[in-house]
Amino acid sequence: MEVRVFERIQEGLAEELQKQGYGEPVELEEEGARTVMFPSEGVAYGLRYVNAKKVFELCSATMRVDGTPGEWRSLATWLFDYQTGDSSDVESILNDFIEVVQGPKQVAVMQQKRKRNKDDERVVDCLFFFNRLVTLFPELREEFNDEKIVYGQVRAVTFTRQKVVPKAEQLFTLYPNSEVAGKFCSLLDDMYKNGDLNLRSVITAVLLNGLSDGAFAAVREQVDEELQKALKYSRKLKGKKIKPEKKKKQGKKIETRLEA
Repeated sequence: MEVRVFERIQEGLAEELQKQGYGEPVELEEEGARTVMFPSEGVAYGLRYVNAKKVFELCSATMRVDGTPGEWRSLATWLFDYQTGDSSDVESILNDFIEVVQGPKQVAVMQQKRKRNKDDERVVDCLFFFNRLVTLFPELREEFNDEKIVYGQVRAVTFTRQKVVPKAEQLFTLYPNSEVAGKFCSLLDDMYKNGDLNLRSVITAVLLNGLSDGAFAAVREQVDEELQKALKYSRKLKGKKIKPEKKKKQGKKIETRLEA
């Protein structure tokens, strides 16, 4: 009974996750729990049954360079007693776990779509920018992957404010004339020139306006004329509250599931 229940949930998850590019399940040795991992290049999902708690758990982790998972983060848990549970309980667990992993999949699909401008040139988005940032700040990689695991996307404004701004502040306060600082400014120029409106706003209103005056001045001296012109006006908005556009009334309320 125990093997059949675990394998049923494992097989159902594997079928869904393989559609998203995850690999075959891999058995992991873990004291007090049966665990399998569904790996991918940057992140992994895990299915665990914790014996002492009688709990099935869906979790996630970032992948280390050596191909092993980092610390597991719980995404969903279900109590299940092998002595009293039945097939309907198993299907409920599987369906819930599939619903959790499908959320990030749908967001990822949307983010993979590239927009094109009127000249049919590629217009890059925030996700592309963050992927480029990781090459300059390798320590952001794990936090970047954590965002995708937990939220199914990278929250552009929050991630920039909480993770990128401190890195940029330190760089341009301590090493404003370094090679990394020069590459960072070149990246900003490229991203601002080719980025969509969201990315441009994140660069000016969130990232650069989040810097101290000294760090901001160091960046401004090294970026191209186009971005310098934008910063001349965007810096004046620092700290000011901008009234948002009023939302149109909707005739029907649509309820959506909020993923962990």
